[in-house]
Amino acid sequence: MNEQSAAFAESFKPWLTSLTRFNQFAVGRMEQWVALQMDSLRAYVDLGVAQARVALKVTDPHSLHEFADSQFAVLSFVGHRAIDDSRAISEWRSDGQKQAIGLTRANLLTVLFND
Repeated sequence: MNEQSAAFAESFKPWLTSLTRFNQFAVGRMEQWVALQMDSLRAYVDLGVAQARVALKVTDPHSLHEFADSQFAVLSFVGHRAIDDSRAISEWRSDGQKQAIGLTRANLLTVLFND
């Protein structure tokens, strides 16, 4: 009975190896996604705080005019940041797709040929 259970456990080893690889891949991708999102969030929160500080300094028509002029620079920054964020997400997705294809091939070879 011991030999049978050992043989049974050995037959599932390729599956467990493949599952472990997939889990490590999924966790790594999730960590990258969270890092991307937190970086974006931090940039936008910092911008919002800076904008609130500048808005609180508006006390007369001249400072209001300066604040309004500064908003064009802020809008430009936000536009560039949004483009950079979308580019980073696009690269993250295509990189993940390439990694997933490679992982799938490796896992299939492991399961089919018990590597």
